[in-house]
Amino acid sequence: MNLTQWLPLAQTTENFWRKMPGSTDLYIWLGVGLLLGFGILFLLSMVPSHLRRWVVVTFTFLAGLPYVLAYLWPKPIAMDVATQLPNPGEQVGFLINAAIDPVGKLTNILQGFLLGVGIFSLLRVHSMKIKRKAENYGFSMVLIVCFITMATVGFGDWTTRTFQDPQGLLNDPVNWGFFNRANDLLFEGIYQQMDAAMFSMIAFFILSAAFRAFRIRSVEATVMMASALILMLNLMGALTFVWGNAIDGLAAQTGNTFLLNFKLTEMANWLRSNMQIPAIRAIDFGVGLGALAMGLRLWLGLERGGVSA
Repeated sequence: MNLTQWLPLAQTTENFWRKMPGSTDLYIWLGVGLLLGFGILFLLSMVPSHLRRWVVVTFTFLAGLPYVLAYLWPKPIAMDVATQLPNPGEQVGFLINAAIDPVGKLTNILQGFLLGVGIFSLLRVHSMKIKRKAENYGFSMVLIVCFITMATVGFGDWTTRTFQDPQGLLNDPVNWGFFNRANDLLFEGIYQQMDAAMFSMIAFFILSAAFRAFRIRSVEATVMMASALILMLNLMGALTFVWGNAIDGLAAQTGNTFLLNFKLTEMANWLRSNMQIPAIRAIDFGVGLGALAMGLRLWLGLERGGVSA
């Protein structure tokens, strides 16, 4: 099997994803893609309930298969399309690696459809609460108004910056229009500040939880408290300076240089290098194994949570 036999398919895929922005072909392909996507979603909605899990499992397996094969299958030594690969193994490896880019872009498109489904579900649920005047339906009204306003302003800001500002004049706030100023006000002026205020309130709960956790009730709690105290004192520049000068003077008087290890900076660095970093690596290793196991369960359809049988 010659590699050049697969070049037309690769070229067609590349041309499909590289239409000129603003061209007629691009809008035609977008329209066709939208129609096909809505058609597939409609057909999936008609699938009987007892077969829906198998549809989800099949799509999940097929979506993850190219990435798994690209990781496990030996990669070709030369990825030059003008070179005939010497054996079927490298030919398959080239085809698998060539499929990663279009599959990834297809995944992004599907995520866009899923985002649309999520938006529709959000608006539908809160609209029904407003229609029935359920308890706290006023919050649903606020949510819908804020959602529509932020989406409109954000899309207007993106449109003006992308299509109406080829010279980059909008990088200077002096040249901003209505949508640019409104987006800055709503996102930077309100949303970001509310986010910061929320995290500042959470900090007090974290502080109270840390106080309860650091109560000395056992040997382990004592070690944790002492380590945390050393690390926190090391962040105090004045105390570190005074303590370090005292240790330097004591070491000079006694001639015992081992005392220099009791500087706050030295003790803190030792705790970070010999205790904190190995512990973090162990935690990362365990998290990695858990993520791998969960990924395999999701990919193979073994995780039944959230999927009706």
